[in-house]
Amino acid sequence: VREIAGRAGVNAALVNRYYGSKRGLFEAAVAESFTVGDLLVGDRATLGERLARYLAGRRRAGFDPTLVVLRSASSPEAGPLLREALDRQVVRPLAAWLDGPDAEARAGLVVSLLFGVAVSRDVLGVSALGADHSEALTPPLGPFLQRLIDGG
Repeated sequence: VREIAGRAGVNAALVNRYYGSKRGLFEAAVAESFTVGDLLVGDRATLGERLARYLAGRRRAGFDPTLVVLRSASSPEAGPLLREALDRQVVRPLAAWLDGPDAEARAGLVVSLLFGVAVSRDVLGVSALGADHSEALTPPLGPFLQRLIDGG
């Protein structure tokens, strides 16, 4: 907490006052960072393309959600918080929006595919998925995602 407070230019007591603990701070960061947001606004027939464009887009400076997941998933304290947040804020809303047969499984597959591409690009450094090729990512990935979305 002291290191985070230092980077933010405040003292640790202020961070603890607003977030209560290191756990509270982590929960707040996850709540803000892992959400489907406005991606579900729009035509269902173009969701695959919107998700692919989002994945191919620029990342927020100084924050890498892929690394947060990788570093936190195996933590006995942070892992369950992260899994619950992803389920509550991404998978369940997507499944509800998809509706129909196997909506929850399809939503889980969509999230898994997006995460897999993000890990390949951001962690493993697969050059074909990098910034130089971000526009090339959408045409093949969008229809693939759309098949999962449509249940086909």
